[in-house]
Amino acid sequence: MSWEAGPGPAGITLVGQIIEPDGRTTAAQLSLSGLQPLQLPPLLDDLTFEALTASDMVLRSGAREWALRGKAWQLHRDVRSMFFAALPPRPMRWSRRLGWTALLGVAALGPGRWLLARLGR
Repeated sequence: MSWEAGPGPAGITLVGQIIEPDGRTTAAQLSLSGLQPLQLPPLLDDLTFEALTASDMVLRSGAREWALRGKAWQLHRDVRSMFFAALPPRPMRWSRRLGWTALLGVAALGPGRWLLARLGR
């Protein structure tokens, strides 16, 4: 996991992957604001975050630990894949399916490629 300065002058944003309860990994950003200046390494391996209270937090990476006191924290996860997995696929109309099948069938033949190239000019 890496980190960058911001939001604001007294904040950092941790960027990386989190492990979901079902075992999948998801891209995530953890923004911490209102912190005292920190000396963090550029990369944090095997990072864990624990919110003790609304303003007290602990970051752990390997054998190192940082106790933080800040104003707020926000976790942003990329839930796009979970969202689209929950939606059923939209059925395609038979006319559109037939049209694409015919177009791809014509494009697979030599004369069809020539015709499509000629029409594309």
